[in-house]
Amino acid sequence: MPEKIELPITGMSCAACAARIERELNRMEGIHEARVNFPLKKAVIMPKTDMELKQVVDLIRDIGYDVDIEADVTLRAAKEEAGLKKDFIFAACLSAAVMVFSMWMVLPYNNFVLLLLTLPVQFYFGLRFHRAALLNMKHFTADMNTLISVGTSAAFFYSAFVTFFPHVISAAGVSTMTYFDSSAMIITLILLGRYFESKAKTRTYAAIKLLYELSPKECVLLKDGAETRVPTNSLEVGDMVLIRPGEKVPIDGIVAEGNSYVDESMITGESMPAHKEAGDEVIGGTINGKGSITVETSRIGADTVLARVIRLVEEAQFTKAPVQRLADKVAGIFVPIVILIGICAFFVWLFFGPEPRITNSILSFVSVLIIACPCALGLATPTAIMVATGVGAKKGILIKNAEALELTNKTKHVLFDKTGTLTEGVIVLADIIPLNASSEADMLRNAFNLERQSEHPFSEALRKKAQELDIPPVDVKDFEAVIGRGIKGSIDGTFYFMGNRTFYEEEGRTLDDQTARLYEEKEGSAESPVLLWEDKGLMGILTFSDTVRDESAGVVRELTRMGIEPVMITGDSSAGAKTMSHRVGIERYFYRVLPDKKAAIVEDFKKNGITIMVGDGINDAPSLAAADVGVAMGKGTDIAIESADVVLMKGHLSRLVSLIRLSKKTLRVIRQNLFWAFFYNILGIPIAFGILYPFFGIRFEPVFGAIAMVVSSISVVSNSLRLKFFKE
Repeated sequence: MPEKIELPITGMSCAACAARIERELNRMEGIHEARVNFPLKKAVIMPKTDMELKQVVDLIRDIGYDVDIEADVTLRAAKEEAGLKKDFIFAACLSAAVMVFSMWMVLPYNNFVLLLLTLPVQFYFGLRFHRAALLNMKHFTADMNTLISVGTSAAFFYSAFVTFFPHVISAAGVSTMTYFDSSAMIITLILLGRYFESKAKTRTYAAIKLLYELSPKECVLLKDGAETRVPTNSLEVGDMVLIRPGEKVPIDGIVAEGNSYVDESMITGESMPAHKEAGDEVIGGTINGKGSITVETSRIGADTVLARVIRLVEEAQFTKAPVQRLADKVAGIFVPIVILIGICAFFVWLFFGPEPRITNSILSFVSVLIIACPCALGLATPTAIMVATGVGAKKGILIKNAEALELTNKTKHVLFDKTGTLTEGVIVLADIIPLNASSEADMLRNAFNLERQSEHPFSEALRKKAQELDIPPVDVKDFEAVIGRGIKGSIDGTFYFMGNRTFYEEEGRTLDDQTARLYEEKEGSAESPVLLWEDKGLMGILTFSDTVRDESAGVVRELTRMGIEPVMITGDSSAGAKTMSHRVGIERYFYRVLPDKKAAIVEDFKKNGITIMVGDGINDAPSLAAADVGVAMGKGTDIAIESADVVLMKGHLSRLVSLIRLSKKTLRVIRQNLFWAFFYNILGIPIAFGILYPFFGIRFEPVFGAIAMVVSSISVVSNSLRLKFFKE
């Protein structure tokens, strides 16, 4: 028996379905642990004894779901989204016609026309709700599906009865009004909400697909002196692979020959490319610079770093805190009570009510169910979310799902990636320090022209600075690059050198104590110092660094004021991390952190409260997915954006504070909406039952239930629209 079994599950319509399957699987003998992921539509089962897979499949099918062993999760998600979109469009068209014929265009046999228009909405497009409600009944549970099914069915069947037997209703002195419009519109609105949920879930699959595409499909294999292009997945440990300039590294391995600079930002998050020479490790998916290298394969398949990153993103979907909708929680209690009250009303009126008893019994039963119909409840969350997401979009905040808004309200920790998040993610010339009577202008002129010949990442920073100061290019003769050390060449007859301290000392020179301390100070302050010298002596030090965002310190201060702890996680050195954290005002930080460790840190923080992760790179994808709320910078990588729940468009970090404030406001509005949605129900149900009839002769007809639904719906929509006036 394998250590882990993964089964794709079909038929789940909400998080409650996943919870039910998970609960039943964990009760099964022979299963150590089972986890069911609703977004990925997948169950992961850890068996503790030998057991037949058929037993697990049979159990899942017995509780009303299915297992599709051959299913492709991406295709299935796309199919589900397309199906919901089609169902909503058709249901909306029919519902619009029902509304028109109910309120403005009365035709001969109008009720029969309404019946025919509502029939497909109720029993074809609404079938998913009725099927889920029947499954709930089978297992003695209730959720939003049950409430939708019971409410719309009560409205539909009562309206159908009125259509065919109006004289029975009128004989009881009751209006022969129908409620086909309520039935059709409720189902249509809920379908719209389900469509948006499905659309949001497909982003999870898109992120994983993008990760798979990072590794090249083919590579150049060196064997017996010949170069052969082969599929990357056919490589074995020990194979030699040639990686030319600009190509992606296909696998994890050790450099056997050559040297180059490799962009490892997808793993480390650091914008500074890493120098690689014989004996150094390279990671699949990273990008080679302008030098050719030969790499001996050391890890393949599931053992590679990229494969582990993909696995972390997938598994993070299981660890994300499942926040059950408040409406579902209330529905689990509310629906059984409503049905019980309706049954009680039926029998009370049947045995103790006036004639015609059977008609009055049915009317009371239906009145109770109609007043409980979740029209306002169906609007309570979607309208607030719709307005809030619109407001967020105008302010440069793309909110992908309602759960992100709900959780952000309770944030305790915000974890920041450093490069590209707290910083701009672009290498710049930070400082020029002339020594020994040299000038800044001379240093910049010589450094720019030397670096202009090289492939080093500092060359772009020098080019931009030279452009700003209109420094012209000049010819450099006898140019030579010493990979990992520095460069040298002749300008106007003078030989210049530029490089690190090791290169300086290898040229037979020694830094004096004061300059050595300055060099070390710059190294320890998140800057990269470079020495520039000529035959006569040292000209000075140039330093390169990533620039801190202007807004970073302000955002950190505001989060601290709100009682939220800011934390920094970086792949940078201890000294670099310490310097950066002090610059922006963060007290707690982690350094030299790779993607798997970063996701583990997020999980640890989640144990102590709702945690937001803010990042921009491929290396941040697992931690963005693992966090309660993942927030990506709008200028970040596609994978980070797809993995996140929220995107800060245009890379404005200050919008993070706006997101938290908007979340708090939205949650207040949703709670108020739910109050109004249930207030009319709680007030109206006892009256619909007939509690006022013995004292005042007042009976709550179904028409008043419809009026109450309209009033509660208007209250909810109006309250939600207040979010349009949200101010930072």
